[in-house]
Amino acid sequence: MDAIKINRLDPGFCKEIEDKMLQEDKKANINYCLSCTTCATNCPFNDVHSNMYPRIFMRKLILGMKEDIFKDPFVWNCTACGCCTMTCPMGINIAAIVRTTRGEINYAKGFDFFHKLFYRGILSHQERLKIVGALVSFYDRSGARWMLRKSGVLNAFEKIKNMENILPLGLKPSLRSQLSKILKQVDQHKFKIGYFAGCATNTFFSEIGKAAILYLQHRGCQVEIPEIQCCGGPHRSAGDLQEAKRLAKDNLEIFLKGEFDYIISDCATCGSTLKEYQALFKNDHAMKKKAQQFSEKILDLNKFIVDFLYCDENLNILNKKVTYHDPCHLARGLEVTKEPRELLKSIPGVQFIEMKDADWCCGGAGSYCFTQQEMSAKILAVKITNFIETGAEVLATSCPACTMQLSAGLRKKGIKADVKHPVQILAESSGVIR
Repeated sequence: MDAIKINRLDPGFCKEIEDKMLQEDKKANINYCLSCTTCATNCPFNDVHSNMYPRIFMRKLILGMKEDIFKDPFVWNCTACGCCTMTCPMGINIAAIVRTTRGEINYAKGFDFFHKLFYRGILSHQERLKIVGALVSFYDRSGARWMLRKSGVLNAFEKIKNMENILPLGLKPSLRSQLSKILKQVDQHKFKIGYFAGCATNTFFSEIGKAAILYLQHRGCQVEIPEIQCCGGPHRSAGDLQEAKRLAKDNLEIFLKGEFDYIISDCATCGSTLKEYQALFKNDHAMKKKAQQFSEKILDLNKFIVDFLYCDENLNILNKKVTYHDPCHLARGLEVTKEPRELLKSIPGVQFIEMKDADWCCGGAGSYCFTQQEMSAKILAVKITNFIETGAEVLATSCPACTMQLSAGLRKKGIKADVKHPVQILAESSGVIR
């Protein structure tokens, strides 16, 4: 790495550090951060890899050790779950700093092959993602998956085998391909809802979107599903802010035309990303204003149901033991934790069992489970152990990426349990899904 590129990481690039730390007592504040270990004790990654944690990264950043920052594995090993941010005594958003650092490194070095292929090559183009989804579905349904696994060929390619194991089983047709049969006109509706059907929900977990739409219509909501782009969350997490901004602009224009009462997302990553669009347009007043108007209408599906549709007296009894995993983007991004639990507890017959460290990252973190397989597997193992201890038969969560990761973890352990979004359980109890 040449000196010119290294100097692209100017010590002042992260304004948040200057604002939060380099104040009147500059030396004292810096020393406090370097001696504090709160972030280390609240880091899922540090829990499974004890010599690599946020404080070391922050130390390098604060002291201007630019060369070391480029080489620091923590920049890419961090899941950006936000645990350190929530517990930092000084309120420093370390996850945001990591994302910014990734962006600076990518600007200097260029994006790697995986990013170009997966993020910009597929996620940025819905038609390509549709093709990928169809190929994965064919691979799963045709028997090719069974034959490939039986042959043992994958054993020679460990990383590919691990990636293949994470792919969901029994894919249903995409959500958008089912809309003509699902959507209906609701006369005298209570709310006009713009439903953000994200990439994972549409392509891999259409049953979540189907349950949500049917239940919302059942409760008197007019639901519309605009043609959208990826929310840009994966791009932002990888430090590709330019592409995240482009996708955000397209989504803003699409949704603001709809005059919706609320814009609902079943995905924690999508919801938190949409809510934070205005942060992408700090220097664009017109777009920032649009993003602010848009942000005010964003609600997580669980929260919308609990806040506006809560009193449902026509639910059937479901005799199930259920626990809940808090997705990082929902618990710390949107600060929604009690609503999914209230929703589950409201269903007759459901025995809700709280899980140890329910808000601890599962190691999915978008594409983290593909790019950082070893660390992801170790973090996931902790979560699966905690689930086993509950004795529950259903593991509920509110993020398709978490659903994919947790399902893979249960299959690997040979545990027969369902991973479902709370709305799927609610829809089953209400009778709209059988």
